[in-house]
Amino acid sequence: MPGVRTESVVEADSAAKGAKASDHPRVVILGASGVGKTAIVQQFFYDRFPVDHIPTVEEMHSCSYNISGSTLSLDVLDTSGYYEFPAMRRLAIKTGDAFILVYAIDDTESFRYVSSLRDMILELRQKGEDPVPIVVVGNKCDLEDSRAVSKDITESVVTIDWENGFVEASAKENQNILQVFKTVLAQAHICYALGTAMERRRKSLPIQPTYPKLKQALEQKRHSCVIQ
Repeated sequence: MPGVRTESVVEADSAAKGAKASDHPRVVILGASGVGKTAIVQQFFYDRFPVDHIPTVEEMHSCSYNISGSTLSLDVLDTSGYYEFPAMRRLAIKTGDAFILVYAIDDTESFRYVSSLRDMILELRQKGEDPVPIVVVGNKCDLEDSRAVSKDITESVVTIDWENGFVEASAKENQNILQVFKTVLAQAHICYALGTAMERRRKSLPIQPTYPKLKQALEQKRHSCVIQ
């Protein structure tokens, strides 16, 4: 797809389809194109805001947190907001342990898309299972003057009607980004102690692409974080 950067893909083998251990959860970020999914990930992992919007196909980020002598390894899968990748989206849902659904507060249609994504998650994952951990994030709260999605009404729908977590955030201003991930881990009943001070040690490892059409220089980024 012209103009789309592909950086890494989720491994689509049979082992990935099994349930993840509670100490190695996979969080999947979903939402329409341009709502700031990648910006949220970039702020959380790298403390930076991407100025240019480069559409993502699929990108995996990993971080190991040392918490009171034990290790929590967190995988975060950043997905495409384009409709051209339905198979990849369904696979991401089937292999995820928890979900962050992102909309932009200045885009009503992006919240409708979040609603449809939630329906898809429940259809694919919640048949006879425990409730799926879901956090809905209203990004771009720095654009209050352009708000098109009411915070009070949306929060009521998400937390009361849907019984999911809700956070408004700004990836641009790095506002509530940490809270997004704290909330999703709490929804998943995973013990956490994420602090604002994190020492990062990074390394990149080459991987073999799973999808035949995505064979161009893909990387899987792995990061080690010490929680203060």
